[in-house]
Amino acid sequence: MRVAITGASGYVGGKILHAFQSQGHEGLSWSRRPCPGHWTPFDLKTDPRTLPWDQVDALVHTAYDFAPRDWDNIYASNVKPSIALLQAAREAGVRRLVFISSISSFEGTRSNYGRAKLMIEEAVLPLGAAVVRPGLVWGDQPGGVMGSLQKLVEKLPLVPYLHGSGGLAQFLVHEDDLSRAIVALVEKLPTGGGSVHEATHPDPVPLLQILKEIAHRSDRARCYLPIPWQVAMCGLKTIEASGINPLFRSDSLVGLVHRVSTLQSTSAPHAIDFRPYCS
Repeated sequence: MRVAITGASGYVGGKILHAFQSQGHEGLSWSRRPCPGHWTPFDLKTDPRTLPWDQVDALVHTAYDFAPRDWDNIYASNVKPSIALLQAAREAGVRRLVFISSISSFEGTRSNYGRAKLMIEEAVLPLGAAVVRPGLVWGDQPGGVMGSLQKLVEKLPLVPYLHGSGGLAQFLVHEDDLSRAIVALVEKLPTGGGSVHEATHPDPVPLLQILKEIAHRSDRARCYLPIPWQVAMCGLKTIEASGINPLFRSDSLVGLVHRVSTLQSTSAPHAIDFRPYCS
């Protein structure tokens, strides 16, 4: 099967690309930077009507532009072009469509990231796309939120952590489990209506426990300083207002604090056994 993966040069997209290739599929890398597989230059500004759809049997859309911070630019840079991409794929006859959303996508989400993902979901489900909502993705060298947390632990002997209700417990998924789930989903994807799948271990992990596990795995002795999330939010917004890009984005903090507390009534992709974060 010829599978086009947008954002294939990114962390999650690259793992998914490798998983398809390891299972004997032809991975088509659609990304800003060259990467393994048949590469087609692509970003969210690309006119989707110009893409080589005749070479594609399935599309997995992972690309997301994190540069915009205000909602209008997030909508213009991510929501609108993502919807146009999947519409173009469907119009070109691509029957297997997968949109990589987020566990932050739920009714009542407060983060702009979750809001953007949710709007895309609502538009692509009627196209017959399968929506996958991963938890925070972890591995030996993670990217995204988990990558930022790992850098925090590695750099600071006194690690600040957000203090909030429920220990700010987070749902997590290992990069290999997520990638296997996507491959299994595409291989067995029906060509009917859209579907929503959660890809995460079912037991959330408190934020402090995540930080301690990172320190343990990197063999670092660390002390931990609880900080009310409201204080951290003020600090991050002040830094961002000054034009500096902090290690951790304020919108990511919103997602950690105002998170989904229980899994929704959706199915895991083909009963993949998701490993726990802490052994």
